[in-house]
Amino acid sequence: MEERQIKQVDFSKLRHAYITVKSFLESESWEKVRSLYTKVAEDLGLYGDDNYDLLVKFIKKFELDHNNFEYDKHFYSEGELFGSGAALVDLLNLSVWLPLKTIELLTFNKIKIAKPALFPEKREVTDITFRDLLIWYIEGDYVAEDKVRYQIKTKPQPHP
Repeated sequence: MEERQIKQVDFSKLRHAYITVKSFLESESWEKVRSLYTKVAEDLGLYGDDNYDLLVKFIKKFELDHNNFEYDKHFYSEGELFGSGAALVDLLNLSVWLPLKTIELLTFNKIKIAKPALFPEKREVTDITFRDLLIWYIEGDYVAEDKVRYQIKTKPQPHP
């Protein structure tokens, strides 16, 4: 596993980045960013096209590179969340599940029948946090939060 890189950063630069990114997120989401671990989808309620649009604005506004960012690792697309395809699959599963469940109930669960998952599990996504966006802003390109750690630069003390 790759070691986390420790980088020195000026307090003023870190403070500016924090205020800038926090203000951007709050103005775009109309929600309060409560910690570094506030999640874009889960906590700010930005799903599907809403988080996609936020990221496009974020990248353009702050002139950031996005080559290292993989949207599908972090978010579900609008189609996965609300598309007619997802609803159709759920409806088909339900039309198979109901008769099979009825048979089980009529036999007082003496007959167990393998049934399709009523609402199939979606693929795993990780969401992104305010902290992830803060790192992206500082670095100029997306860097996973477990790859970098910042330390505040200390001013050298004058020798007596």
